[in-house]
Amino acid sequence: MFSQDELSALIKRVGLDVASLEERSRFLEWQEADAARLKQVAPLLENALAPYFKKLAQHLTKFSDQPNLALCESSLQSMTQKKQAYYQKLWDGPRDEDFIRNRVGVGLVHHKIGLEPYQYLGSFRIFLEHMLEQICGQNQQTELYSSLLKAVFLDISLALESYYASSFKDFEEDRQRFSRSMRGANDGIWEWDLKNDVLYLSDRWLEIVKLEREAIPNPSTRDWNDRIHPEDRHLLRQAVRNHLNGRSNSLDHEYRIRQGNGEYIWVLTRGTLQLDEYGNRRISGTLADIHERKQNEQKMSYAAFHDPLTGLPNRSRLDQFLQEAVQNNERNQGKKTALLFIDLDNFKFVNDNYGHNIGDMLLIEIARRLQQCLRPGDHLARFGGDEFVVLLNDLVQINDAKHVAQRMLDALQAPVHIQDNCLAMSASIGVTDLPHSDNLTDILQAADLALYQAKMAGKAQYALYTECMQSDAQKQQIKQQALLCALSNQEFSLHYQPIFAVTEEQPRVVAVEALLRWNYQGECLEPKDFLGTLDTVGGLFDVGGWVLTTACQQVRQWQQEYNQELACAINIAPSQLKNKNLIQQVKNALAISGLKPEQLILEITEEQLQVDCLVIPKSLRALADLGVRIALDDFGLGYTSLSYLKRFPIHILKIDKQLINQKDNDDVHRNFGQAIISLGHSLGLDVVAEGVEQATQLSFVQQHNCQYAQGYFLGTPVTAELFIQHLQCA
Repeated sequence: MFSQDELSALIKRVGLDVASLEERSRFLEWQEADAARLKQVAPLLENALAPYFKKLAQHLTKFSDQPNLALCESSLQSMTQKKQAYYQKLWDGPRDEDFIRNRVGVGLVHHKIGLEPYQYLGSFRIFLEHMLEQICGQNQQTELYSSLLKAVFLDISLALESYYASSFKDFEEDRQRFSRSMRGANDGIWEWDLKNDVLYLSDRWLEIVKLEREAIPNPSTRDWNDRIHPEDRHLLRQAVRNHLNGRSNSLDHEYRIRQGNGEYIWVLTRGTLQLDEYGNRRISGTLADIHERKQNEQKMSYAAFHDPLTGLPNRSRLDQFLQEAVQNNERNQGKKTALLFIDLDNFKFVNDNYGHNIGDMLLIEIARRLQQCLRPGDHLARFGGDEFVVLLNDLVQINDAKHVAQRMLDALQAPVHIQDNCLAMSASIGVTDLPHSDNLTDILQAADLALYQAKMAGKAQYALYTECMQSDAQKQQIKQQALLCALSNQEFSLHYQPIFAVTEEQPRVVAVEALLRWNYQGECLEPKDFLGTLDTVGGLFDVGGWVLTTACQQVRQWQQEYNQELACAINIAPSQLKNKNLIQQVKNALAISGLKPEQLILEITEEQLQVDCLVIPKSLRALADLGVRIALDDFGLGYTSLSYLKRFPIHILKIDKQLINQKDNDDVHRNFGQAIISLGHSLGLDVVAEGVEQATQLSFVQQHNCQYAQGYFLGTPVTAELFIQHLQCA
């Protein structure tokens, strides 16, 4: 009916041992004389046991709702024999551990058969009454003593029940408090009996896993393990083994478990190994539903490594790809890995003129097209802005990367239709192979240098990295640093080229074009050699301001000394026109120099009119309102619409030199040049012929009534000191 482990655990819980038993005996004032007196009547008591048990059986039959308490004839005989031995030991001794185990065992049996304490006491009351009659006979005194026993045993049963109820109340309050805490924590409870492989699973545990208790009536670890995601089983088992073997203080592990509906959710299991009161190992713990938290973590992790616009891996994820690629390179020496650095050409134009919403949709489409050019296992990442990086793995040779780059360039050629807009896009690509190095910065820098080379070569193409690009880049960097300091170091100077009125018999200087020069390392560099770099490093506007002020002051000085009508022409770059401070800069230059606004000519190119930007037209109109004249430079070979000449405040056309070139007897160019001159006159514009380098070209210009001309035949760009010669001859 019970195990010895269970009996030992109960003895330990009650706190019984030989010493405590002796203490109880002393409290009852048990003496040797008491034992001697009982021995004298022992034969009588032994003979009375059988009638007592019959009397007890008859009494118990009156309580039909207690079937476990019914005594058959064989039970009566067995109990009689056991009680005889028990009572003999009760007063003969010894009161040792066997005695304790025997009595606690009886109590345990009574509990399991459902014998209540008051029923046990009632049985002993009948025993005492029966024995008293055997010893003293039935008389008035024994009847009185029987009544006393009934009253006393009733009181004892009530007191014991009160003790029991009070203890149970404390236990129940603790249990309810624990239950409320667990409901608040919203965790399931589980316990694993390792010896018998039995699991206890709470209702909340089953609720989390969406199971009915009938689905697993006798749960074991097999039922649990079968529900764990196959990818997570090994790690969970390892965590359990580590805890069982003492390598971890507790079990604390996250994994996926299959619910009753077949879906997997993330859960957190915590548990601790303990020995129960029987000395058996058990792990008790909790199960928490962490699926929502894991989903949020996965979303955050995805966001941390992916571009929110295109969904492509971002720069952080690219670093991981590169690390993996470098490691693979070290292991696999026979394959090549290449990196492609892609930058869209003129993407800023789209954002500035169509808005960032259109620009974003364009980037999404570009990303889609680039992705379609890749093989499985290749990686495309958005590096930032309009830059993308491609990592090509397992290439046979680096030329394979060139083929991919060309395939991407071809994929971008088709126009992109977004809403009502048709956008043409291209890209420049830098290609490099991955060396057997883990310096990711060097790899990206090499691809970036190749990209720069592709840009400088005209865009819409790819370039393969070579070692000489590194030295060129270092030179370029040194040049950039020098440019940033050139203004403060007074390394810039101006050369001046005369512009002549050529319709008279003798050409006459009427204007001068100021041309910037940079004195760098003993060379006098022209704008084509450094102006783009200066614009890139952000120094063009300040240098442009210096040119405006210096040129206006110089021309004003010449006006005062030689020619009051001399005009000053200065080239203006697109970035200057877009700068909101340009108008104030021009005003300052005019105020400082004293030059009249109409004597200042600002030259722009056809490309600047083609840029669909609201700032440039606004700046041009503000300059025209100020009185400054606008010249359209290199006119005739570009794609400027004639409507631009009406829409913008243009005062002067400067005809491209190819339209007056007489060397190749190109009738088409000559006829077109003649038409442009006539067009300018018909629109009321002044016309200047550029690049006059021969007498025949000057003759052509004069023959077609072009008012003004400039070129090496008439005068080369020279310093201010040498330019005075033109003025002195006027």
